[in-house]
Amino acid sequence: MEFKMLKVGQIVEGTVIKVEENTIYIDVQYTTEGKIHLDNYDKPAPESFFGLVKEGQLVKARVQKITDDPAQILLSRLPLLVEEKFEKIQALVETGEIVKAKVRQVLDKGLVLYYMENEVFLPYSLLDYDLVKDKESLKGKTLEIQIIEATVKGRSKRVVASRKAIFEKERQEAYETRLQARQVELDQLNTGDVLKGIVDKIEVHAATIRFDHVVGLLRISQVSHYRIDKIEDVLSLGQEIDVKIIKKEGNRLDLSIKALQKTPYEEFYDAHKVGDQITGTVFQKLPFGIIVEVAKDVRGLLHKNEFSWNPNDNYESCVKIGDEVTLSIIQLDPKKERIALSKKASEDNPWKNVTIKRGDVVDAVVQSVSKEGLVVMVQGVLGDIDSKDLSNEKIGKPEDYFAVGDTVNAVVTEANKDQWSLKLSIRRVLEKAERQSFEQYLEDEDTEKNPTIGDLFANDFKVKK
Repeated sequence: MEFKMLKVGQIVEGTVIKVEENTIYIDVQYTTEGKIHLDNYDKPAPESFFGLVKEGQLVKARVQKITDDPAQILLSRLPLLVEEKFEKIQALVETGEIVKAKVRQVLDKGLVLYYMENEVFLPYSLLDYDLVKDKESLKGKTLEIQIIEATVKGRSKRVVASRKAIFEKERQEAYETRLQARQVELDQLNTGDVLKGIVDKIEVHAATIRFDHVVGLLRISQVSHYRIDKIEDVLSLGQEIDVKIIKKEGNRLDLSIKALQKTPYEEFYDAHKVGDQITGTVFQKLPFGIIVEVAKDVRGLLHKNEFSWNPNDNYESCVKIGDEVTLSIIQLDPKKERIALSKKASEDNPWKNVTIKRGDVVDAVVQSVSKEGLVVMVQGVLGDIDSKDLSNEKIGKPEDYFAVGDTVNAVVTEANKDQWSLKLSIRRVLEKAERQSFEQYLEDEDTEKNPTIGDLFANDFKVKK
């Protein structure tokens, strides 16, 4: 066997010939074997060589000390560790193996990690976006990385790491997991289902509602039965709401809140019944009547036939859009969302009890006096006596002869319930009384015996004796 000459500082490589707990023995082809103790094998020192090194394994080390008495060669791997570990790091570039490294520094352009006694630079462009947002909290934490560059230039070494393949793989796996979970959840959902969801996103015309793995679209028109200008006036991000699926088409879900609520008309029908009096606002005038808003977004019709009992009452000209009016409900039609209103239903019809007819002579109470004549009341209704019918003789001013509260005797010349028209005449009563008096006089005259020719010449025709 040819022995090599050894000297301190020399790098040797030999085969492990014996393994003890604290020491391994290496054949370095010299007069005696070399020894490596635990504290000269690695940093930090391992607890035992058992299970770490096997007989027959090649080990490279540096000669630290040579003695003759006793004859021994002390070896150390520590001076070779940095180079050896860098070689391992270089091998990782080829294998793409994922390793763990601890973050030492957080710089402006990236992180500095420490791996196998080498500094590793991880630029933010190759780091997960979520981690970059919270980069200040990464110091001292351990990250999984891939070494993508390990080069030596002169005495300087450059080691660059990346998490791009790692987080893209994680992202893809998470995406596929979400897709699978989403499909499972979607298959269980049906039109008509009522769910609890979270407001995940708010846009101008719609909000996105998130469930476990599925999202649905809530359009602004489905948020409320009432008109809203902005969704954010009603909903807020993160808010939990109940929604109903109103349409399921493929992977798309159309949602509604208002489908779970009573319509404004339904709420109105629940709170009101036929015969109730309500106060509303004139919303629109139409040829056949007036549209009245009786509650928010609830409108009813006051038909022109329901304006008044008085057919001559031009109620439409008395109100304008925006006026408040008090009316009675006379019909509710939930199916057609119709509400029929009436003004006259809440008013008394003075003509319903009128029994007078044309030709009747009645006592009328004067309500007002003017040059046109009198307005009088008979059986609770108003009638007119024209100035020409006040007397059978020509009179001057009516107010000189009549006063409010006077009772006059007059004959009915017109009594029309449908048209609320009542006309009377004092003149005709007077004329009738006058005629009756004259006729009585004629009757008295007629009762006297009229003389005949025979009576007049009776004496001439007497037979003379």
